Amino acid sequence: MNSKQKQHNTIILFHQLFKKTWWLWILLLVSILPFFEIGFPSIQQLAGNPWYQMVCPTILLGLCWFICSNLTRYFCLLKKEAAITWSQIIILILIGLWIACFIWTFQSQMDGNNTIALGVFGALLAWIFQDKVKGAVAFIHIRLHHEVCIDDWIRVPKYNIDGEVKHITLTTITIYNWDTTTSTIPTSVLNSEHFINLQKMAEEKTYGHQMLKSFVFDTDCFHILTAKEAEQLKGREEIRNFLPEEEIHEGVLNARLYRLYLYHWLMNQPYISQQPQLIVRWLEQKNEGMPLQVNTYIIKGRTAVFEWQQSQVIEHIIESLEWFGLRLYQTVSSHNFDKHLSQLIGNTAIGKNEFEP
Repeated sequence: MNSKQKQHNTIILFHQLFKKTWWLWILLLVSILPFFEIGFPSIQQLAGNPWYQMVCPTILLGLCWFICSNLTRYFCLLKKEAAITWSQIIILILIGLWIACFIWTFQSQMDGNNTIALGVFGALLAWIFQDKVKGAVAFIHIRLHHEVCIDDWIRVPKYNIDGEVKHITLTTITIYNWDTTTSTIPTSVLNSEHFINLQKMAEEKTYGHQMLKSFVFDTDCFHILTAKEAEQLKGREEIRNFLPEEEIHEGVLNARLYRLYLYHWLMNQPYISQQPQLIVRWLEQKNEGMPLQVNTYIIKGRTAVFEWQQSQVIEHIIESLEWFGLRLYQTVSSHNFDKHLSQLIGNTAIGKNEFEP
């Protein structure tokens, strides 16, 4: 978008704002007439009424609130973080000025009872609007520390939120989730609940998106390599390209060789980051078998690319197991049980036929 288009859009914006608020401007102009020597004396007497003196600040507050709220949506679309912040800060300043104006207007006419009544009324309002107050405080904290910006990818596990921030106000934050739903939560939630900002990772400003997977191996397949098996492994080009030949010899455990192979294979993949860590390790033995954990980082952080490359790693792990005589553990299902039982019965029948006269 060039400068002329931006200028044209800005003119259209303010034209639309004036069309929506023209009656407020007229009301504001009429309300300030009693403060000047214009009009009838009876109208000018209204200027001395403290309640009437609050009309102008209230109308001005409502007018500015409406304009800033519309500017917030406009700046959200343009992704102007400084502008959207100032729109909300102006609203806070106006609220503070209105409260100061109210106190200054009525303080000269208050006695002890009125002061107590005003204090009780203020406490009641504070209790009613406590969520709004907490939201405003949270907004200032979040914006000052740059914790969340427009189009940031965030997760709020407690509320099952996972998507991009599209709208930020003093009281609410709107998120477009990846499942095409929209979530609106109070701004104070991000200040009181745990949330994760993944934007820097998605923009590839970190080491990448962590891949942490564990694969349970059937320990019945663990064995010491024979000389023949070692020669077969050396004959595979896929293994020679990533595993030093001196590591492959008779008497070595096949599980150890596979761990070394997988580590070197991951190190040579262009989409795998070796920082801050690249770990392939065995975890504590379980009843099902021995888990092998892969802890690494995939450079592309966006969900679609990350899941594609992570799937490639998992598929290679499954493919390369057979080369080393290994297999993953899987609980026996009814289908597998019937299959093995039929094989056993078939083999038994063949055996009987061989020894029958």
